[in-house]
Amino acid sequence: MPRPKAFDPDTALQKAMQVFWERGYEATSVDDLVQCMGINRFSLYSTFGGKHQLFVAALERYRDTIVADLVGELEQSAAGLAAIRQFFTRLVDFFASSKGWCGCLMTNTAVELAPHDPQAAAKVQAHVVRLEEAFFRVLLQAQPTRQDAAVHVCRDLARFLTGSALGLGVLAKTSPGRQALAGYARVVLSVLA
Repeated sequence: MPRPKAFDPDTALQKAMQVFWERGYEATSVDDLVQCMGINRFSLYSTFGGKHQLFVAALERYRDTIVADLVGELEQSAAGLAAIRQFFTRLVDFFASSKGWCGCLMTNTAVELAPHDPQAAAKVQAHVVRLEEAFFRVLLQAQPTRQDAAVHVCRDLARFLTGSALGLGVLAKTSPGRQALAGYARVVLSVLA
């Protein structure tokens, strides 16, 4: 007789992250989570503490996988403004892929939960700060001087690029297609010329 598969919390969390990303927090029931994760309610509660705690863990998983892949390269790059262009190219590729219709889990959470959920708001805010700081670092390195005026311009541009990246995730949820996403990114990047 075959032995039952052992419960793997890591795999279960990955599956939960996908469901939250596709459906959102409110539209995902505990039954949906139990079914997609292939576990029972007891395992969900004993391992993750409940739906909200599981959602917070899913946000952290998203940060450590999807965001780390996209933003990590920008954070580590020494390629100057080309790194920002490459980031937006990768973002368009991501949002134009089969997963693109889900948008960005952090942006989705900002809209759905952040206004009334302090834990979710903190995760979203940390994401926004991380992205802004990555843009700011690249922009500052590309400046010939580091005078106060240049630093302020770099900060403003970093905020604009952050808002634009988040906006691209929202636009992706409307399934406009690669051409529209690429056009949006082209206009955003025109500020770097």
